[in-house]
Amino acid sequence: MKKMQIVFVVLLVSLAFSFKKTVDGQNRLNPAAPSVEVVEVQPSDARGNLYYMVCAAKTSADKPTAQLSVKFTIKNKEGKKLVLKTIAYSFLQKGNPFLKTMVMDIDDNAVKDFSIAAGAQFSWQNSRDYHDVDNAVFFDSPFPTSIQIKLTFEGYSNPLIITRNLKSYDNAAPGGAYGFPGRLSHLKEGEYWYAYGGHGGGGQFYAYDFKVEGWDSKAKKWSNTFPGKDGSKNEHYRAYGKAVIAAADGVVIDFKDGVKENEGNGGGGSGGGNWFKINNGKETLCYYHMQPGTLTTTFLKKGAKVKKGDKLGLLGNSGNSSEPHGHVHAISDPDADGEGQWVPMNFSDIYIIDKNELSTGPDPDASWTKVEKKGLPFLQNRRCMIWPSATKPCLYPGGWAEIGRHAIPENLYQQEMTKIWACGYYPVWVDAYDVAGKTYFNTIFRYNSGNFDVVVRHDMTKESYQQEYNTWVKQKDYRLLQIDNYNDNGKLKFAAIFIKKPNQPVAQPAYHAQSPEEHQQLFETYTGQGYVPVNVSVVSVGGKKYYSAFYEKRNVGGSVLKSSLSQQEYQDMFEDMKQKKWEQVYINAYRHDGQTRFSVIWHQNSGYDAYTATRKSDKDGYQEKYENNLEAGYLTRCVTGYEEGGKHWFAGHWSK
Repeated sequence: MKKMQIVFVVLLVSLAFSFKKTVDGQNRLNPAAPSVEVVEVQPSDARGNLYYMVCAAKTSADKPTAQLSVKFTIKNKEGKKLVLKTIAYSFLQKGNPFLKTMVMDIDDNAVKDFSIAAGAQFSWQNSRDYHDVDNAVFFDSPFPTSIQIKLTFEGYSNPLIITRNLKSYDNAAPGGAYGFPGRLSHLKEGEYWYAYGGHGGGGQFYAYDFKVEGWDSKAKKWSNTFPGKDGSKNEHYRAYGKAVIAAADGVVIDFKDGVKENEGNGGGGSGGGNWFKINNGKETLCYYHMQPGTLTTTFLKKGAKVKKGDKLGLLGNSGNSSEPHGHVHAISDPDADGEGQWVPMNFSDIYIIDKNELSTGPDPDASWTKVEKKGLPFLQNRRCMIWPSATKPCLYPGGWAEIGRHAIPENLYQQEMTKIWACGYYPVWVDAYDVAGKTYFNTIFRYNSGNFDVVVRHDMTKESYQQEYNTWVKQKDYRLLQIDNYNDNGKLKFAAIFIKKPNQPVAQPAYHAQSPEEHQQLFETYTGQGYVPVNVSVVSVGGKKYYSAFYEKRNVGGSVLKSSLSQQEYQDMFEDMKQKKWEQVYINAYRHDGQTRFSVIWHQNSGYDAYTATRKSDKDGYQEKYENNLEAGYLTRCVTGYEEGGKHWFAGHWSK
């Protein structure tokens, strides 16, 4: 009997040591483990399920992945210091054996363990530093259904184990996804937006830093600064000054403005700098680091209503920022102070690609992935190129005010036209000229947002032009938008743009390849009938002048045509008409008898508020004027090229 009693006591002792205490409903500790309270695990729902973010595939040839960022907070209840030695994540799929176990790197400034004072709380998260991918957690499909977090402590044989179910997160935004906080139309040629995926520093589970990169054709590399700039000034950065756009409808719950910016890549500052917090009913989006004084004034009040696509301010370098960039993150179920859990952000109507797929420059035909209700992938180099549009990438962003090209060689003209046309733009101007016996083209494109059709033709003879005119104007009710006759190595050629718009004017008298005498007679006839000249192209071939023109009835107050002005005559008349507040609406240069001549049309009332012009610029000078005028809000109304001294020269006119 005594022997049985001894055995029974031993069993009781064994059971006592194997007894497990329930903590937080799901976490069990045995007497060999420290007394630790699990305070919270984020991001989670009311049932304790942990969220992960399904990420779009980094190319169209890849599969979506999932990213998991977990933050847990524990409290030391031992009454003495605890030293955390290791953290390990294990993942399960529907109760099956562990799919994967990761021992997390908990180094912090070369300290190999964490000391937790008695009664103190301690928080940790994976992906806690977006400059280090060691603790980044990604899944391939099928995604795991649960996670086990195992914490071991110095001096204790048994770990603390936290177990949670996993589920994908759907944003509370309308449609379950957000728009990108930057506009496509604000990109320059050769630029893409890009984002730092996997942003996790400072408790920012699923935040994004977004910037702009452009292709440096000379250096053959991508750069977030403009060519020749070292990044010491904010203006050196491509992203600086671009608009920050509301990613969803919402109401302003808080904002901050007036924080001084850092300069260039020098760093400095703290917090989010100048920012907005905008709530959509269930989530709050936070937009950080904007330029001071640029936050949209109508939104600088609590309760202000914001619409998706509204401009919030200009991207800057304020707050805790090492260079100009934007920052956005989402918080679920915010309290009165705008605080809450950081949650994944899903996007729709954008295209993305791994930057490594664009090693030779911009490529609209690369393996781009369309993103629909997914997060942006966290890539090893932390850059994901972004095309913020519901339509596939193109060489030229949609929505630009215009695209201008000058001095295009004839053999490249059709190729260039096709590239621009494919991006949704249509030509409004074409001008052809010759230098040293070779033909070149100038053209202006505008974005086609209307319901109309355009037909473009060049390299036409007198006879083939007549056939095209008969087809499109006489048979299909198109009208001329532009006609230019030009000298193609001693041959008379024509370029034309035909357009068909709803309710467009029908009457449009036109002619082509007429002599000066025939032109004068027709000019008097049509102007006598109340028409005004819109386009009068002149060319000299074989020592003979040829005129091609069309007229329309427009209420412009008055019209003046001069078709044979010398350089000096043109300059004098330009100044005189400018003083009279008449505006140049058409110009065409040509060479005749060894001299440069100009055909120019002025209207008394053009309907434009302001204008500027250049009367003689070389290639580089014209390009600089073009870019500066476009930046200032002017649009090109006409441009013409001509030869003098074997060089290209240009005259142009801009209005707004």
